[in-house]
This record gives sequence, structure tokens and C-alpha cells, in this order.
Amino acid sequence: MKKIKRSISAVDGNRTRVDATRRRISTKRSAAGPADAVMHFQNTSGNQAVQHWAKSGALQAKLTIGPANDIYEQEADEVANQVMRMPEPVMSEPGSSLENVQRKPG
Repeated sequence: MKKIKRSISAVDGNRTRVDATRRRISTKRSAAGPADAVMHFQNTSGNQAVQHWAKSGALQAKLTIGPANDIYEQEADEVANQVMRMPEPVMSEPGSSLENVQRKPG
């Protein structure tokens, strides 16, 4: 009987060590980078969960700073200039549009 208890406690001890090792590996994976974190999430949750996560907008590409005066900056400046040259919207007088509204009888 004592032999059985010793072997059971040895198995439990091995499980504890394996669980601790898995936690360390998991922590190292998530600290390694975003791609590793996604792979870990996919391994634990499955493909459908990762697809849902990706479609939800939770994932974003890392932004980079490009060179000054590149084509993207020129395009942004051009669009900003077009917006600033737009005429101001014409505002109607308060109450004038309400006078023309008629209700359809019931």
C-alpha cells in the first residue's frame, strides 16, 4: 500500500513539474511577440476563434514612419487642401423647413 501511495505522489509531482514547465513556455511564447501570441491563442482556442478575433478589428498592423515628403504624405496634403477649399455648407434659417412639412392624414 505504501508503494502505491509513493507512486501516486511521484506522478502528482511530475504533473506539477509539467504544468509549471508549460506555464513557463506559455509565458515565454506570449512575451516573444504578437505573432507568437496569436499562434498560442490559435492553439488553445481554435481557428474559428482566431478568425472571429481577426475580423473584429482587434488585430492591427504595426504602424511605421515613412520618409518625409513620400507619396503618401503628398497625397494626404492634397486631400487636406481639397477639404479646406470646400465651400462652407449653407445653413437654413431656424424654423423655415418646419413650416413646409405636412402630415399625411391618417
